[in-house]
Formats: sequence, C-alpha cells, structure tokens
Amino acid sequence: MIFEGKVKFYSLTNIGADGRMPVEMLVEKGEAYYGERVIGYSRQYAAMGIDQRIDKLIRIWRDETITVHDYAIPEDGQQYRIDNVQHLLDDDGLKVTDLTLYRLEDNYAVQGGELET
Repeated sequence: MIFEGKVKFYSLTNIGADGRMPVEMLVEKGEAYYGERVIGYSRQYAAMGIDQRIDKLIRIWRDETITVHDYAIPEDGQQYRIDNVQHLLDDDGLKVTDLTLYRLEDNYAVQGGELET
C-alpha cells in the first residue's frame, strides 16, 4: 500500500449540557496512514443509483473501530462522512479496510480545534 498521508477519525458527539440544546462536535477516536484508491465505474454508478455520491475512497490498515457515519479528516483539513466500511485482504493477504467518503459541505466543530462553519 502506498501511503499518501495521515487521516484522523472522529465520532459526532453531543457535548451540550444535560437539558440544554444539543451541541454536536467531532471528537477524535484515532488516526491512520492511508492510500487513495480509484473509484471504479461500478461503485460510482451503484452510488448514483441510490442517490449518493462518492468523493474519495481510501485504504488503511485494518481498523474495526471505524464505523459507518464516523467522520474522517485527512491532512488537507477537508471533512468527510464515512458512508461505507469494507474489511478486506489486499493482494498480499494483509488485512486492510476500505473507506468510502462523502465530502461535507458544512463542517462541524472539532474538539480541540477551531470552530468550523
């Protein structure tokens, strides 16, 4: 696997006080090195068939703590929602995880980071 950078993973968490308005913020849950994958035509058309979009496909070493609807932020700072998680074996028989990412148009605040809008 060719590494193209680091990606951090987050869960969307309500950090508001009990009984108050919810305050959703991304809370870090881990990080990994990743390599970008080519989004194939069949995957792209399958997503379009159910009215979804795929903006990026990345591969990391196997991580079973990452789930659908977690969030990913690569080094470029762009926020993505994880729409699909596939645990696979690569060509060398090593355990990897492919993540299908959807780029957010409105960013969430990140715990320990600056407030994004």
